[in-house]
Parts: sequence; C-alpha cells; structure tokens
Amino acid sequence: MMITHTIETGLSGIILALTPTERWAATKNLNTDPASIRWFILIGGGALTILAISIIVATYKQRIQRSKSIHNNSVKQGGKRQR
Repeated sequence: MMITHTIETGLSGIILALTPTERWAATKNLNTDPASIRWFILIGGGALTILAISIIVATYKQRIQRSKSIHNNSVKQGGKRQR
C-alpha cells in the first residue's frame, strides 16, 4: 500500500510538471495498435448498446405498470375517475 502511494505521488508530480503542449506531444509518441483500438470500439459499442436496450426495456415496463395501476384504480372506483 505504501509503495503504491509513493509511485502515484511521484508520477502525479511528473505529469503535473508538464505543460499542456508537452502532454499533447507525449501522446503523439504512443504506439497504438489498430487491433487494440478496434477492440476498444467494439467493447464500448457493445456496452452502449446494452445500456440503451436496458433503458428501453425499463421504460417499457414502467409504462405497462403505470397503465395497469391506472386501470386497477379505475376498476376499484367503479369506473369513475377522480380528479
């Protein structure tokens, strides 16, 4: 735990010492493999798709539950709605 803190503190000091221009120049030196970028895009796209589908399903279930609740309340009141 102590070594992790020491490494983190040392690296954050180095990173904060760089100017934004130097940071941007350092990113140009990164060797990115096209296969790793493709995997990142596929995993990110899959996660976004799953999240979008889960939001749609949750909204659909909420609407069904709300309509059942409204229907049950109107049946309990003898078909008359209160305002």
